[in-house]
Amino acid sequence: MFKTFFYRLLDLIPPYRKIQGLLVGKETGPDGSFYILIDGDMIQVDWFTFEVLIVGEPLRVRCTRSYRAINIDRLLP
Repeated sequence: MFKTFFYRLLDLIPPYRKIQGLLVGKETGPDGSFYILIDGDMIQVDWFTFEVLIVGEPLRVRCTRSYRAINIDRLLP
């Protein structure tokens, strides 16, 4: 239990990953979690973000070490 808490706490501490590219696909995991695929990286998002984003749009994503989205920016072409 302490080990799980420690890893979740460590995941929230910067530095964060920055990923930029086209939204290639959207998938639902076996446990009901939602993922977006950006240039080969699977990033976990919430259900509302999953529904709003459109495949093919350029995005800039800041995420944790375990690829959970913190901030998603749409880029203008």
